[in-house]
Amino acid sequence: MKKIITLFCLSILVLTGFSLGTVRDGFVEILTRKVESTEVQQFFSSYNIKNTAGGKYSSAENGIDITTKGDSVVQVDVYRKSAVYGSYTRPLSKGLAFGMTPAQVIAKLGKPTTSYTNSGYAEYDFPGYVITCWYEDGGLSQLSYSPKTQ
Repeated sequence: MKKIITLFCLSILVLTGFSLGTVRDGFVEILTRKVESTEVQQFFSSYNIKNTAGGKYSSAENGIDITTKGDSVVQVDVYRKSAVYGSYTRPLSKGLAFGMTPAQVIAKLGKPTTSYTNSGYAEYDFPGYVITCWYEDGGLSQLSYSPKTQ
């Protein structure tokens, strides 16, 4: 009984954090986790993510696409507007917002570790993970979260 109550309380705290968005969006927290884990399943539930094909999971209503390798999450893609994946409308982590210019993103995240201004691509390294920013028409249009390769 104690385990059930603890799990219930933990679930409420995690789901509250995901739904508020300003606390955290959960993208980094699920990287490298097993799809069957409680954390990933709660994340999937909070964003209405379904298995779409093999190791791909997505939410056409929430602008999220997830790639797995084996049974672990290796990439989370979040879209401003996608014909396939829909639009992510909740707050983004690190103070980012879709539509920001590269200069505005640099002001939030610092100088990118890799950047190709002609193609609208920039990478930012953080401890344990990488955020990749994609720009379309001068504004942030997609974010990808992936674990750092060793």
